[in-house]
Amino acid sequence: MKKITLIVLVAMTYLQVQAQVQILQIYENKSSAAIGTYQGINFREGGFSGLCVIPGTEGKEFYTLSDRGVNIDAKNATCTTTYDKIYAFPTYAPKIHRIKLNGDSIQILNSFTIKRPNGTNATGIINPTGFGSTSVEAAWNNIPSNCADPSSVTVAKDAWGIDCEGIAIGKNNDLWVCEEGGTTVWNLAADGKVIKRYSPYANLPGAEPQDVAIDTVFKYRKNNRGFEGVAITPNGKVYAIIQSAILYPNKTDGEKSNVHRILEIDPVSGTSKMYAYLNPGDNGTSPNKISAKDWKIGDLTAVNDSVLLVIEQGVGGTNVQRNIYKLNFKNATPITSGLYSGSTVEKLKDAAGLQANSIVPVTKTLFLDLKANGWPDALDKAEGLAIVNDSTIAVGNDNDFGQSSPSENGIATANNISSFIYVFRLKGANKIMNYVAQSNTLSTPTSIEDVEEGAQNSEIVVFPNPVADVVNIKLNNQSSGTLDVIDLGGRVLKSVQFNGDSQLNVSDLEKGVYVLKVTTQTASTVVKLSKE
Repeated sequence: MKKITLIVLVAMTYLQVQAQVQILQIYENKSSAAIGTYQGINFREGGFSGLCVIPGTEGKEFYTLSDRGVNIDAKNATCTTTYDKIYAFPTYAPKIHRIKLNGDSIQILNSFTIKRPNGTNATGIINPTGFGSTSVEAAWNNIPSNCADPSSVTVAKDAWGIDCEGIAIGKNNDLWVCEEGGTTVWNLAADGKVIKRYSPYANLPGAEPQDVAIDTVFKYRKNNRGFEGVAITPNGKVYAIIQSAILYPNKTDGEKSNVHRILEIDPVSGTSKMYAYLNPGDNGTSPNKISAKDWKIGDLTAVNDSVLLVIEQGVGGTNVQRNIYKLNFKNATPITSGLYSGSTVEKLKDAAGLQANSIVPVTKTLFLDLKANGWPDALDKAEGLAIVNDSTIAVGNDNDFGQSSPSENGIATANNISSFIYVFRLKGANKIMNYVAQSNTLSTPTSIEDVEEGAQNSEIVVFPNPVADVVNIKLNNQSSGTLDVIDLGGRVLKSVQFNGDSQLNVSDLEKGVYVLKVTTQTASTVVKLSKE
């Protein structure tokens, strides 16, 4: 009797522990706008990458990304391709989707394209030579019928091409998007137009005026494995994590490395740092071995100023690992692109190599085993992670627009896999400790009458008002801040960082009345701005 009682008690304890994490609801994208037909497949919007909850929607609405568009694996194509993807729809403009969880479905409420500085649509095509591609790489929209002359299927490279993978909402309702093509981080206005692009190529001749320099080491990213997740902490710092170890100093050392670099950006000062994150290294035995090069990051989101959550996954045969880890930056040491005892950080390889050189990586503890808690292997890539509250998270998959190329020969096969979002309920010890809820500091007046036209204080002066083309911001005893232009519906149309006295071109705005908010570290001015 005692033995039976003990077994029952152990079983009950196990079930109670398991019940601390529950699938609250599963949502499926059952219908979305058509993109077009390619190789006999009717493609619709999907390919969701990245996920962030929209404040004030009670965890029902999110932003997600469309990826670069339909792209087909082609490294084993009949013709030796000069790039390992085929762009099915090369003019496709990568999108930000506002989605809603409704019943058991994912509903796309609206979509808007990511835009160049001039307001025209970006594409998902690879960047120019030296800015994310090599001289021997070319973008194709199909396998050429004549391998000796692929000109008929060659697509021009794009300086504003973006393979968007992660998204976060800024403190002033601007957007931050990271991407894996050129290994860049984009700061966007609420309408999707780029404000700044943080790039390892910013100091090269031919860089765009909007480019801000980050460490050039990120240009060594493995092809299609650049920045995969981005997050913003409550203090305004932006973090982006590389999907796999970069190939620095070379491919051999990079693919043996357990080290992923994390970029920290301070949008106010424009400065940046890097930290080390370690994947598990070799896991399992052949033919089910996950090697260091097989580990990939899925997404990133912030718990508080020093703690983030990250999706890490690896596949080797039947050995499939999909986990969410909690990262703590509190005692981590910044790293550089320089050499440590004659080696790059990647060549140091693992925890022992870092420790021998006094490098402390971010602390990493298991938060949630996705597979053990109901995430099916069939959905493959978990690439969206959002915190709804301290007891609820949402995880989404990238379905690659419902296609794959098992032979990686440039020929797509429909797999009928949809985009899903799994919402998990966390209880007890599995709740998110010390979570700081996202809050947008931008306070739009409830009525335009609450704002005085031409209002100003002793620290900040805005003129002229009314304005035709350019508004001036004059600062007294101030150095830097953020400028937001908001329409009367509360939508942020422009959001830019500035240093010192500045100007903003508003010639592209329609005639009417707007709210202009200027924020620095010590002062804030809200002005009713009339556009002539």
